[in-house]
Amino acid sequence: MATNLLVIGPAGSGKTSLTARLSEWMAKSGTSSCLINLDPGAERLPYLPDYDVRSIVRVCDLMEKEGLSPNGALIKASEIIESRIGDVAGSIHSLQGDFKIIDTPGQMELFLFRQLGSSLASKLSGKTAAILLLDLSAVSGADYAALRLLGLIVELKLGVPSLDIISKSDLLDRKASVLWQERITAPKSEGLKGELVHNLSSLLSNMERRNRVIAVSSVSGEGFESLYNALGELFCSCGDLS
Repeated sequence: MATNLLVIGPAGSGKTSLTARLSEWMAKSGTSSCLINLDPGAERLPYLPDYDVRSIVRVCDLMEKEGLSPNGALIKASEIIESRIGDVAGSIHSLQGDFKIIDTPGQMELFLFRQLGSSLASKLSGKTAAILLLDLSAVSGADYAALRLLGLIVELKLGVPSLDIISKSDLLDRKASVLWQERITAPKSEGLKGELVHNLSSLLSNMERRNRVIAVSSVSGEGFESLYNALGELFCSCGDLS
């Protein structure tokens, strides 16, 4: 049975680029995949989707016909998709492939913090995992703790296992990668902010599972074999990805 991959991350983290490049890598490795676009606001895609939610609703159409702002149109579009989530899940189920790579909306909160994400995850057949993309190229200080917390929120909200993936590794400062892999929050913050970061980091260390941290680049192709192997390990009964 196919494995569903929910590609999630903040705006600009590289979700669509990774979706396209991962499918290409799988094809070269003899693994079949289907591509699903769940972003009603997408204008152009670097891949041809096997299912496209824009067949139901487009943000640009809502803005034009209903006079909505971009944000208002995005929220309205997500509500329309939620109302037809059974049809969306059924269309995805009908696709054939070893993996179904689902490119989620550019604005992560539409998928993760509304009902859209959890509703879809609960209706997908087969195994489902989330790939959380983290762009560390502009991250510092308390951002490390906040992003670590985001990985736990993904699993809590969607009810599926997840992988933390560092995107845009070709642009990444070596120090940032080492800090993330060692689960260090740096540089140290002073005052109340520093205390909050310290307490949050301690809490996360007790709660989060230790797993392999993978850096990928959709430009150079780095890391996709490691990503593929980690997906297989994610459902291993041993559960140890260290």
